[in-house]
Amino acid sequence: MKNTILLLFITLLLWSCTSDNFYETKRYFETDKESYDVGDEFKLTVFIVPEKEEKQIRLYDNYKNLQISFALMNSEKGIHNGSWTKRSNKFLNDTSTTELKITEKNPFEKTFMGRISESDTEIVIEIPELNFRDGLPKSDFDENTVVRIHGLCNPINPEIGASIEEFIEVKDIKIRTK
Repeated sequence: MKNTILLLFITLLLWSCTSDNFYETKRYFETDKESYDVGDEFKLTVFIVPEKEEKQIRLYDNYKNLQISFALMNSEKGIHNGSWTKRSNKFLNDTSTTELKITEKNPFEKTFMGRISESDTEIVIEIPELNFRDGLPKSDFDENTVVRIHGLCNPINPEIGASIEEFIEVKDIKIRTK
């Protein structure tokens, strides 16, 4: 019995030494503008800043574990996180990973270029680098509609019992339709 407990303890210790997480970081988005027209390109920047001196984080080389999605907000229509798009990781495969040391003066900062277009029924948001393309219903857009950008930082090898998802602070933008 003692050997089993000792073996379990050593296994847990070794497992947690190779795990990663986004604890003790501030995570947020910035965009180049607050409002866009259909046909516009946009810049969406993800920041991960450690709350202490430095932090090691791991990311897939294609950023699969930085999940981005979009939802609609319109209090006049009673829409709260409505018509949610797929998450960007659904369009990506696992790749090799990179371990990064981030500091307050040198945080993780990644800008994704995207574009907004439309079909007959949807406002389409694309982020080519993430192979992301999904739409939101045109019928839900009016002058009160806001597009909320959601994000998650998922550890590649989380420790046992860890929170799997570390949310990125949401960012709201407007998309003007014609």
